[in-house]
Amino acid sequence: MCNSMTGYGGAEFTSGKDAGPGYTIEVKSLNHRYLDINIRMPEGFNPIEARIRDCIKKNFSRGAFSVYVNSKGCAAGELRLNLPVAAAYVKAAGALKKKLHVKGDVDAAELLRLKDVFAFSGGGGIDVEKDWKGLAAALKKALLGVSSMRKKEGSSLKKDVEEKLEGIERLLANIERRVPGVVGLYRERLRQEIRTLLEGHDVEESRILTEAAIFADRTNVSEEISRFKSHLSEFRRYLGLKEPIGRRLDFLCQEILREANTMGSKSPDTGITQAVVEIKGEIEKVREQVQNIE
Repeated sequence: MCNSMTGYGGAEFTSGKDAGPGYTIEVKSLNHRYLDINIRMPEGFNPIEARIRDCIKKNFSRGAFSVYVNSKGCAAGELRLNLPVAAAYVKAAGALKKKLHVKGDVDAAELLRLKDVFAFSGGGGIDVEKDWKGLAAALKKALLGVSSMRKKEGSSLKKDVEEKLEGIERLLANIERRVPGVVGLYRERLRQEIRTLLEGHDVEESRILTEAAIFADRTNVSEEISRFKSHLSEFRRYLGLKEPIGRRLDFLCQEILREANTMGSKSPDTGITQAVVEIKGEIEKVREQVQNIE
């Protein structure tokens, strides 16, 4: 299941007998290593926050979710000035001025920004069972919007990753073709160097073959190529699964990079080294895309 972790959905709903103008609910999701849920809504809805979290957990495994429930008007009741709290703030400000010898007065603009100076009254709490029905329907619609966007973007991510894998496979094929000739080139270069040192004397062929065999063993990258192919095959298999795959793909990217680094360090051939550098660049691009897959 190649779903992105970026999505958005929204809906409207009403609550209670005297619904008033109603409410809106918005759900946004972004990349996150785990499932993180942040909910902001009127205090009256706090008793059903756990239900909202449960709905998201049932439908998603990763992502940073932000849920916003807002009134479209003043459905929670009338705005009420909490005079005792305001008076306490003013009194505290006066004490600070007197004891710390600071200047300045507390005006209405300052009081408007202070916590609990104003509150909604008359709205009361909510009927958990009754009001949950309206909110649940709106939440379901919003989450469907999030899911639809994540699937659409995930499809694009999958296509892009598959194209990059094809490019990586072509580079790996180039490396595989060059490997057999590396030992032969080394053997001929060694023979020429020995002849130059011996100034025309006979060259001991067995010695050259022994050195070439040691070189071949030291620079052999066939095991790395085999594991590399296996990782790419597993990568493609994961892309076809009907379940969250992001973490497994990220792990495979690390393993593929490890094999590429080993090939680059073992081989003295400049062509192979260049191909490895290009492979690593492509893998990093794949890994950037994988970071946004659920």
